[in-house]
Amino acid sequence: MSQQDAVRLEIEELDALRAEIERRAAAEAPRWNADPEEVQRSVARLLLALAEFLRKLMEKQAIRRMEAGTLTDEEVEKLGLSLMRLEETLHEIAARFGLAPEDLNLDLGPLGRLI
Repeated sequence: MSQQDAVRLEIEELDALRAEIERRAAAEAPRWNADPEEVQRSVARLLLALAEFLRKLMEKQAIRRMEAGTLTDEEVEKLGLSLMRLEETLHEIAARFGLAPEDLNLDLGPLGRLI
């Protein structure tokens, strides 16, 4: 095999590898859908995912404060009720756009799942 044939073979192998990586990336990581018919749903999914992330963050903070004893029983009750209502509201809005709760857990590529 000549050096030219070896280089051509390497280029073909690299092209095949690149195509395979692009195919897998497209299959695994859904991207924002810019289709005008789906733009509302895509934006709703993004905003609801962010709101769900913030809700979970607030929930963890509330648990830390509760375990540390910095909240009164009344504050614990109010926080719990507020977080439950927020979760219900997010799920209701998601349902209006045909989104399931698991649809709000976005794939951030190398960073992993959002939630």
